[in-house]
Amino acid sequence: MSEPVMVELRLIEQTFRLATTADKKEELERAGQLLNEKFHEIRRNAPRTEHNKLVIMVALSLMQEVLTLNKSLQEYAHCERLLSTIMQDVEKIV
Repeated sequence: MSEPVMVELRLIEQTFRLATTADKKEELERAGQLLNEKFHEIRRNAPRTEHNKLVIMVALSLMQEVLTLNKSLQEYAHCERLLSTIMQDVEKIV
């Protein structure tokens, strides 16, 4: 198990001190970077929108991406099962 560390991140124009582990620190920092990029992208598209509304828009956008990825993974798993069944059938024939 990796040792616990504190990470200070500037996220969506606020500073946060977060606990993580040494082996997850880089991943957390990258996640923060992606969050900030999404925030600034949405801010560019809606420059007059209130900060709190922008945060909600970012959260919704990220959740849509999660749902899309989850659907893709489910479809991939289904295809993998079908391919496995086909391979078993082919092996029986050969």
